[in-house]
Amino acid sequence: MASLGLRFLFSLVLLVLVPAERVTAENSRNTPALGVLAGEPAGSESVFVREAAELFGTEGLLRVIPKPGDAGLNNIAALLIDPRVDLAFVSGDALAQALTSDADGTLGSQLELVLKLAPHEIHIVARSGVASLADLAGKRVNVGPAGSSNAVAAGPLFKALKIAVEPISLDAQSAMAKLKDGTIAAVVVVGAKPTPLVSEIPAGLGLHLLPIEFGPDTEPRFLPARFEQRDYPNLIAGPDAVPTLAAGMVLLAAHEKAGSTDKVARFVTTLFSHFGDLQAQDKHPKWRDINLAATLPGLARTEAAKAWLAQRANRVEPIAASAAGVSSSSLPSEAQKETLFEQFIEWRRAKGH
Repeated sequence: MASLGLRFLFSLVLLVLVPAERVTAENSRNTPALGVLAGEPAGSESVFVREAAELFGTEGLLRVIPKPGDAGLNNIAALLIDPRVDLAFVSGDALAQALTSDADGTLGSQLELVLKLAPHEIHIVARSGVASLADLAGKRVNVGPAGSSNAVAAGPLFKALKIAVEPISLDAQSAMAKLKDGTIAAVVVVGAKPTPLVSEIPAGLGLHLLPIEFGPDTEPRFLPARFEQRDYPNLIAGPDAVPTLAAGMVLLAAHEKAGSTDKVARFVTTLFSHFGDLQAQDKHPKWRDINLAATLPGLARTEAAKAWLAQRANRVEPIAASAAGVSSSSLPSEAQKETLFEQFIEWRRAKGH
């Protein structure tokens, strides 16, 4: 009898569990998938996508799918023509190059800004025999595949500094392997510090980050930045910061792309509404340097972003209006707000926050 009772209970468990698994799989299949094209699989953009995907949990609102890309020109092309891609990370340099070379001048109207990210640092990881950028002259340096965010930044950088290198076009992970075995002298990686491509390099291999000084030759295109020991304890042994440069990075959508607009709106609303969750200590620190209201000249915001920001502004407007001595004419413009925010971020970095 006991045996029959156990079998009966086991049968009931199966009747409950099997349909539940089928329902879960069914829900997963029915949940809209939002494809986000990032950069290298081990790059910082991929980290951002994975962390943003956590906001959606298992509620069935969206399945955020990270897709490897180049964070450059190929990402723009895929965003416009690939139905599986709804959003794409694109470096500011790649976007500027694409807009400049756009023959009919329509590209700007085909793209929309979702988010302007904090500037991404330029990492040049070199072997111990290379002490400065000048030492790279005539040597093999991996700048990444043509059109990638790495290549689009590296080319103008070396040109501005008048350093002629022998460019190699491998993906960053393959290039790191070549760097470790001494086949190449250095690797260029554009990514938000700390990017796993660099932070996961084992200590003790004789590799280090080359300093890149900000000056008149680099000022028109890049921003000043720096690496500290806490960013890369595997490569920076002492307390002294390593100067470097940074370039812009944005998250883009395609304007009125079939099958994509509603999904993008869901993503934007959830991301913006729960943005504080992404600024927690266990998330990538660059989330804390992002201004949701930041704009980009020449590109419109997505409708969802504009609506969310407008609603937010309307909520705080009565507070501002009731402040003694404050008039709408004395409030800073959007451009001034963005400049002030960027100055605040630089001040915070200088203070070591």
